[in-house]
Amino acid sequence: MRPLVLALVLLTSVAGCDQGPHTAVVLTNGYLGTGAPPVVYRAYWQNVSFPTPIEPGQSSPPQPAESTSGVTTYVVLAPGWDPELQAVPTSLVVLQSRVPIATSYNDLLTITVNDTAFAGNCMGGTPLPQAQADFITQIVFPCDFAAYRYDAATCTLTPNPNPDAGAACDGGN
Repeated sequence: MRPLVLALVLLTSVAGCDQGPHTAVVLTNGYLGTGAPPVVYRAYWQNVSFPTPIEPGQSSPPQPAESTSGVTTYVVLAPGWDPELQAVPTSLVVLQSRVPIATSYNDLLTITVNDTAFAGNCMGGTPLPQAQADFITQIVFPCDFAAYRYDAATCTLTPNPNPDAGAACDGGN
């Protein structure tokens, strides 16, 4: 009878609701104000992707995450883009966090995207070096930029002259 009791205890502890600690991350679009603040089109932090656009002043749902001592966050802004009206943004701006962003075990981390915490927004006066922008556009978000070349000094896109650019992409990352 003891093995049966032990098996039941183990089964109920495994099958029950997980009340253990959970680490999560939320991304907030901190661009507010007059005019048309940019939409956060995509973002990536540690091993967490944020593929759903985030409107100004809004936040993503919490995403499961691992604790870390600090990693860079990468963001693609879509200035002047209305997700309701346009299928694909015609203007994109890449950002990276100014400092590595950390979280602890069993923490809820909120990353607020704005010109104070992120570099790369030419309108904010902090363009990235071209090599860093190339890393973000070619390695972190290759499908979003496959058809374009990104100029970090002006935060502008020009068509990629390579006709095969983006052939392996399925429309996004």
